[in-house]
Amino acid sequence: MAERQSYLIIGNGIAGVTAAEVLRNEDAAAEITVVADDPFPVYYRPALKDYLGGKIREDKLWARPISFYQNRRIGFLHDRVVGIQVGRHCVQLRSGKTIGYSRLLLAHGARSRTLTCSGSDLTGVSSLRTVADYQKVLQRLNSVRRVVVVGGGTLALESIETLRHRGFQVTHLLHRRALWSDVLDATASDLVLQQEKHDGVDIRYEQEVLEIVGRNGQVSGVITTTGAHIPCEMVLLGIGIEPNIDFVQSAGIACGRGVKVDAAMRTNVPDIYAAGDLIETTDPLTGRTRLPGQWYPSIQQARAAAYSMLDLLDARQQLRFGNFYNATFMYGLDFASVGITNVPQNGKGYQEIVADPLARTYQKAVLKDGIAVGMLALGDRKHVLTFKRAVDAAVDLSPVASRLFAPDFKFSEWLDRQGVPGPILGVSRKEAVAVKKVAYAGVGSSSAQIRQVDGSTSVLLRKPGPEEPLAPTQPIGTGAIPSIAVPKNTPTLIALLPGKPETFLLEQGKRYVLGRDKGSQIVLADMSVSRKHAEIVADMDGFYVHDLASSNGIQVNHTRISSPYRLSDGDTITIGNVSLYFVDWSDRINPVGQTLDKQEATIPPLSKDCPRCGAKSNRMARFCPRCGIPL
Repeated sequence: MAERQSYLIIGNGIAGVTAAEVLRNEDAAAEITVVADDPFPVYYRPALKDYLGGKIREDKLWARPISFYQNRRIGFLHDRVVGIQVGRHCVQLRSGKTIGYSRLLLAHGARSRTLTCSGSDLTGVSSLRTVADYQKVLQRLNSVRRVVVVGGGTLALESIETLRHRGFQVTHLLHRRALWSDVLDATASDLVLQQEKHDGVDIRYEQEVLEIVGRNGQVSGVITTTGAHIPCEMVLLGIGIEPNIDFVQSAGIACGRGVKVDAAMRTNVPDIYAAGDLIETTDPLTGRTRLPGQWYPSIQQARAAAYSMLDLLDARQQLRFGNFYNATFMYGLDFASVGITNVPQNGKGYQEIVADPLARTYQKAVLKDGIAVGMLALGDRKHVLTFKRAVDAAVDLSPVASRLFAPDFKFSEWLDRQGVPGPILGVSRKEAVAVKKVAYAGVGSSSAQIRQVDGSTSVLLRKPGPEEPLAPTQPIGTGAIPSIAVPKNTPTLIALLPGKPETFLLEQGKRYVLGRDKGSQIVLADMSVSRKHAEIVADMDGFYVHDLASSNGIQVNHTRISSPYRLSDGDTITIGNVSLYFVDWSDRINPVGQTLDKQEATIPPLSKDCPRCGAKSNRMARFCPRCGIPL
């Protein structure tokens, strides 16, 4: 009998939680332990701006419930790792205990960079990174009128925008004349800064904090390196991160600014892996190292690390650190990028192709020797995933370079004709199943078929037979349901409205209000639906649905939800009398590793029968609703 594996994860952030989830899904018998000095479940960092803006409550920030580890039989220790004994395969804890491991994942993240100047310890100085940071900010806002924000990253920008919209005077200090220079070029940076200025932000270029001054222990102003004095009651810092690598380096694990890993997330030490904010990545084309520090890359790194720890990572689709898709909003502008967005100095063979200028819109593609290597988009990002296809497949765009942004050029269709596969949005498991089993409200014991042909997926929903009653909330009507085409690699919501199924393609980084109101992004014309009933937040971590204080609430797979729920492929959402079916076909291969082609799957019932009395109940129910026996 094979020895039972023991997996140890250091860190309770999105990387650690994601890895623990994958490990448990793949190995039901393994011993999995998470050690972290933060007892709270992972928080949803992209939502911190909405928390600061008063749009969501604190309890909506948690990306996993407090019972996450217990429900999955994952051990959790509230402690801090202070050392790794590589030869003994164990770690030392601050409490004096030691824990052994078969394989170890370092996912304990990074800390915010701070200022070391005089006054940096005054009340009113805060970093912008954690829930605790934003709690401190919110607690002081009632006594604040003027705020200085230092830094040019996304958290700094989001906080500036939110504070301006709440009526605060904001001064923005920039070390250089540009924002987020790792990603934005000068034109894109200027476009965002124009938005800031238009909104009344006082931007100070090429200035740093020399001293923070105060009265009675409270911030009263900032003196900059140019000698300027800026009165304020709060100073917020978004000046980058420092990976937590102290005890890692002392164990002999190779580090630069962060932990060095290969494409399988392995460190230089056997059986030790790393993922998330504490790693540094190297772009294979430019050789430039950077600290990603981003939500979606952390999730993909964690998945890759977990599959590697299980010896299940598909080597044909390993992480490409230079090709990550990154999407967000930058001062009200849709933003997305992939690959190289700034041409290296003295970079030979590079070519930038810029779209014709439009108001509040900027698009640029980057080629190297004709090969697609990156794209940057502000204001309109709908073509970035198409460009990612070209970047992932290293397509030579020389023949169409002059037409890439022409209004009549169908870039996606051109790639189809060249046989270019879809964009790579994540890593794969070896011998992954062709399709996941999916659930469909109202099918009962019947089945439906899902086929994928020529790059699209058809979901064939049929009317139940006479012995297959519809679920109470199912409004399908009496006619047969036609097949519904779902584009490959595009997450889709299917609304099963009476006699008229509708599909809605979901884009990462966007928000969708679901409701009866005609101004909703997804209109559900049924009187059982509130005007603004629910919202789907489509961020890089996935797709979360939550209630908007509606009359009838929301159910997912027949279970009412009270907090944001992360949707998985095949989930059925019930809103009033309307059922919606979530399909996410991205990143699927069949058992022999080939792209899905004419694969079929049977949709299982959402209900199950009691073996004693025959009563039907929710497939997730633990006890029969009629006779009470365990199911």
